[in-house]
Amino acid sequence: MQIDLKLLKTIRAVAQTGSMQGAAGRLFVTQSALSHQLKEIEQQLGQPLFVRKSQPVQFSWQGQLLLQLADEVLPKIDAVQTQLKQQPELPAQLRLTVECHACFHWLLPAVKAFRQQWPQVALNLDTEIEHHAIEAMLAGDLDLVLTTDERLTQQVCYQPLFELELLAYLAPEHPLAAKSWLAPEDLREALLLSYPIPPERQDLFRYFLKKHDFSGERKSVAQASQMLQLVAAGEGIAVLPVWLAEPFLSQGLIVTRPLGAQGLKRTMYLASRRGDSHSAMQALYTLLKCHAPV
Repeated sequence: MQIDLKLLKTIRAVAQTGSMQGAAGRLFVTQSALSHQLKEIEQQLGQPLFVRKSQPVQFSWQGQLLLQLADEVLPKIDAVQTQLKQQPELPAQLRLTVECHACFHWLLPAVKAFRQQWPQVALNLDTEIEHHAIEAMLAGDLDLVLTTDERLTQQVCYQPLFELELLAYLAPEHPLAAKSWLAPEDLREALLLSYPIPPERQDLFRYFLKKHDFSGERKSVAQASQMLQLVAAGEGIAVLPVWLAEPFLSQGLIVTRPLGAQGLKRTMYLASRRGDSHSAMQALYTLLKCHAPV
């Protein structure tokens, strides 16, 4: 036999009204149509669902099983339907930023697609708030943040987008350029170019140099493009996503090397405040995954 929602609703209506006539009225069908439906089920079962000539209607043990199932399943379906009807009102705008400007090259096509598909929601890219964006989001200055730095997880939801690899960028004449990959010891005394955020929040220091005392020099640089120019000039080593290598590589201005034999890979997340999800936000997440770097 096939157990469907129509059957479960019928069984529950009979139990709640105590009669076939009452159940038919509640379900807006004729009593004969209701009786016909239940007789078909009984024929498939080879057993009765009800104790004959009982008033109010009493269920057989087979009918009791179906009634128990109806009492478990139907309230859950009703609750989900209520939630779907009570979706939160869409915001007038979504404010998004990236905790690393090196991500913008793949982000902009996704932003364009969202603006075309959701013209009723203004998607604004904030380029002023970069390095403390999660804190700014919790303060109400942003709605979404792209980041590899998971923190404040009790207040923030992180949805994974893609895995990115971080590479060391060096001038071709740098002594370390002769190596096929770099070990943590190679960078212990190096001049490193990095964004102006604390080392404890940088993937290089958190995951690659974690167990090694860094005695080199750190130079803060605000933009990835500036870092690459300094690298090409032999002014230090930068650790940046793999996709930034062109056009510097094609011009022979820089070389890249993996960090460790297996490389240093991190997950890019779309971060939002917990409990702050709605359909437009999820649509943006889907588009970001579609346009993510391969």
